[in-house]
Amino acid sequence: MGGPSPPYYTPLSKPTPTPFFKKPKLYSLAIVTILCSLSYLFGVWQHGGAATNTAATNIGATVPCFSTPQNTTTTTKTQPISPPSTAAQLDFASHHSADDGGTATLSPAVKSYPPCDIKYSEYTPCEDQQRSLKFDRDRLIYRERHCPEKNELLKCRVPAPAGYKNPFQWPLSRDLAWYANVPHKELTVEKAVQNWIRFEGDRFRFPGGGTMFPNGADAYIDDIGKLINLKDGSIRTAIDTGCGVASWGAYLLSRNIIAMSFAPRDTHEAQVQFALERGVPALIGVIASKRLPYPSRAFDMAHCSRCLIPWGQYDGAYLIEVDRVLRPGGYWILSGPPINWKKHWKGWQRSMDDLNAEQMQIENVTRSLCWKKLVEKNDIAIWQKPANHLKCKKFRNVVKNPACEAMSTYPRTYDLIHADSVFTLYKNRCEMDDIMLEMDRILRPEGSLIIRDDVDILVKVKKIADALNWDSRIVDHEDGPLEREKLLFAVKLYWTAPASADQQ
Repeated sequence: MGGPSPPYYTPLSKPTPTPFFKKPKLYSLAIVTILCSLSYLFGVWQHGGAATNTAATNIGATVPCFSTPQNTTTTTKTQPISPPSTAAQLDFASHHSADDGGTATLSPAVKSYPPCDIKYSEYTPCEDQQRSLKFDRDRLIYRERHCPEKNELLKCRVPAPAGYKNPFQWPLSRDLAWYANVPHKELTVEKAVQNWIRFEGDRFRFPGGGTMFPNGADAYIDDIGKLINLKDGSIRTAIDTGCGVASWGAYLLSRNIIAMSFAPRDTHEAQVQFALERGVPALIGVIASKRLPYPSRAFDMAHCSRCLIPWGQYDGAYLIEVDRVLRPGGYWILSGPPINWKKHWKGWQRSMDDLNAEQMQIENVTRSLCWKKLVEKNDIAIWQKPANHLKCKKFRNVVKNPACEAMSTYPRTYDLIHADSVFTLYKNRCEMDDIMLEMDRILRPEGSLIIRDDVDILVKVKKIADALNWDSRIVDHEDGPLEREKLLFAVKLYWTAPASADQQ
């Protein structure tokens, strides 16, 4: 209960009443009243108009928490996204200057990050096609990640192409994308017969076709569903190697299976970029000499539809990597060469002996991994990884990607980024502005960002966010203002590169 506990009452310790108006107590009360009055008057005098002490001259001007960012680039929308006027404007920055005559600075000058040249509109730092030509073509090493040196990093904001529009909302985006967002028509010609993608006026349409399923991914998935159970919830995650525009993964979503699709940035111009514009999870990547960027036993199903990966070569290294990312009991699905080669060998323009030898290589590697071949029907073959195969062949070199490298994805990939303690995690290892510039690169115009971190770090992050022309604010932790961890909410404002002469 509140306050001191009353004395216990017993017949031997009954308290004796004391007169309230005793003289010594009156004197004490009077002295306390006088001292409090004097203290109050002194405080009023000190903080009033007469207070001109030297300490006050060293207090810097208060910087508003919500300074309006200056947009120096061409924009086509005139209404910036700003915080509601009713929101409490919290300022967590320190505004004290050093008492040394101005020779010390508590924080560096705010940098500026100008727009990059339009040629960087589709910039993927670690998958640069010119840089890749310097590396070995054996085992597709030149298609792997090869990131720029620190002195080659861009310190500018990657622009969206002129005319960029907010993508179609899901599920409409599965079938449609704006031409202005991914202005590449090559695949509409190259893959026209296979129904990958069609150009219709100001947009692309994705009919759902693929190299081995020109009648559509839905019908193809139905065929797979006749061979293994896709409906009982045991298959929840899948990985698609050599995904094209990721129609297989796109249509699995309606069946409650989440697929991660990947393909290299190669002659199939913008295939992964189309997948991302559709809103399908995808990365630029290839199975080569390095591990895939996924943990072991991450997927229930792996898939290759004419992905042209030489599965049986290099002592089975590629299938060993598939084995690593498959969960025990997971499935590997292969369609296209060499499956059903007796029917397709002429169309594939390969000899029967060559295709038969390729299939025997695959069969030998899968046996060495203790996989069970469940079925081969028409153009589809399916193997299953055992629940336990400790005695089977299993090895793979571990290659870790260094920190502070760009993600293997195109600009404008994500609608929302959430970063929990990222800047604390990479403190003294990565430059803060490099992390922020990468977030700016992969976030769509008008995309959102949530960062959780220590308040001192977020104050620095906000300065960079302002320089990046983001609309941002720092707010208290859910548990209250006394928590050092705060949150920064930000929106990347809409802006694009200037229109070229033929677009005006």
